[in-house]
Parts: sequence; C-alpha cells; structure tokens
Amino acid sequence: MDDTLMDRLRASVSRYGPLSLFLIPTLAIYLFFAIYPTLSVIGYSMTKWNGISPEKTWVGFANYTKMFSDRIFWEAFQNTFVWSAVIVVINVGLGLVIAALLSRVWRGRLILQTLIVLPVVISPMAVATIWRWMLQPKGVINETLTSIGLDGLARPWLGDPDVVLFALAFAHSWSTIGLSVIIFLAGLQSVDEDLYDAAKIDGATTFQAFRYVTIPALRPVTAVVFILTLTAAFKAFDLIWATTKGGPIRFSEILSTYMYKRGALENQYGYGSAIGVALLVIVSLATLLYLKLQARPEDR
Repeated sequence: MDDTLMDRLRASVSRYGPLSLFLIPTLAIYLFFAIYPTLSVIGYSMTKWNGISPEKTWVGFANYTKMFSDRIFWEAFQNTFVWSAVIVVINVGLGLVIAALLSRVWRGRLILQTLIVLPVVISPMAVATIWRWMLQPKGVINETLTSIGLDGLARPWLGDPDVVLFALAFAHSWSTIGLSVIIFLAGLQSVDEDLYDAAKIDGATTFQAFRYVTIPALRPVTAVVFILTLTAAFKAFDLIWATTKGGPIRFSEILSTYMYKRGALENQYGYGSAIGVALLVIVSLATLLYLKLQARPEDR
C-alpha cells in the first residue's frame, strides 16, 4: 500500500512538477504585494505608531477597543453600507438589464458597448472633477432640471446631507457599471438559446424568460459581478475625497476616507490600520454570506 502511494506521488511530481515551476513567479508576486502587506497592517493595528518614528508601542487590541467606542467610526460604517448597497443594486441589477438589452441589439451594438465601457477607463480623479462640476448648485444637472420645469428637484447635491451619499454613489456606478455590463454580456453568450425557445413554446413572455431563464443561468456570473462591485465600493476613496472629503458634516464619510484621515492626516497609523483590518473583515464576511446564499441547495 505504501509502495503504491509512493509510486503515485512520484508520478504526480514527475508530471506536474515542471508545470508548477511556472506558478512560482506569480505566487511570489502575490505573497509580496498582497499577503505580506495584509499581515503587516494587522501587525500595525496592534501598535501605537505615528508612521514616522522607528519605534512602535505594542498596545494589543486597544485600537480595536477604541474603534468600537468611536462614534465617527460607526457613522462611517453605516454610510459605507448605504453607499455599497446603492452601488451594488445599480451595477448588478441595472448592469444585468443593460446587458440583456444589448444582447438583443445588432445594429450599432459595438458603438453602444464602447460608450458604456468608456467611463471605466477614465481616471477616478477625472470622474470626480466631472461630477463635481455637474453637481454644483449651478451645474449641468440643476440647470437641466430647471430648463424642463423640474426646478423643484434642483438642490445643492454635494451640500445636502440627505442626498450627497446617493449622488456620489450614482457617480461611482456611472464610472464602473461598464465592467459589469461586459461581464454579463460574456455570460449571456453562454446561455443555451434552446432554453429561450422552450420558454416561448411554453408561452413565457419576455419578462418571464428573463426571470426564469436568464437570471438562473447567470447565477455564477452574477456572483462574480457582485464580489467585484462590492469590493470596489468598499475600497472607493478617490471620488469622495476629491468631491466632499467626507462632508458635509461627515454625511459622505465612509470607512476608507475615515481610515485615511486618522492614519495619514492625523498620524495615527495604528488606529488607521485597525480600521483597515475591520474593512477587510467586513468585505470578507459580506462576500462569504452572499456566496452562501447564492449556493444551490445541493452545494450547501
């Protein structure tokens, strides 16, 4: 029995050993640029450090205790969830609808795809500049609303605490939804057309075919889009920082901007690292929960 196992092991090494050598460069890069920084941040989160002095004072879980009693942290925490929920609904829900419509368009389809994807390649700072100009009290949006008789909807979008977070979330989705659409379009190409033909024979409407054929068939693709969108939303920083810096009165403050303020601006790198670790844990738990809910009953 032992000889048989050893023979199998030798055969596996001889067969896959040379191929595994090609993984070493990628694995080394991943360890150096992903795993090592993550472990370093966890270590910093348990120290009191100003980011400049070579001396770091070990404080254990004191930064986490401070974080749980920090009122501003919980405000940023709540804003982060609202911000992320709006972005996920737009990018996943609307992205799927747009992709489904584009899949039925043939004339001018390439032009439409290019227009949708174009904002994705624009620099986040450029996106922030564009939307800061559009959302000004005398900006394009308010002027347009006034010109069509909807001046009652015009408001200082970046200065109104009730709408600033939603306005910025919409701006973020505008710049990122193109990626979701492209991924969904790729997934739609793998859906068997016979399923739609069978649905038509059964008398299903277009909406029913979309609900009972398209959505279930794209379950794995939707999971990918959800994870990418959620991760990007939680990591978002440039747009908010370049437009409001978390204002007015912290109504657009999210965890990433608060982490930057406490860590980089106030030289509390230990506490800022603790916020970063909390952000990592939140994203990981949200992703795992979604994957658990999306799993088919036989896979659970």
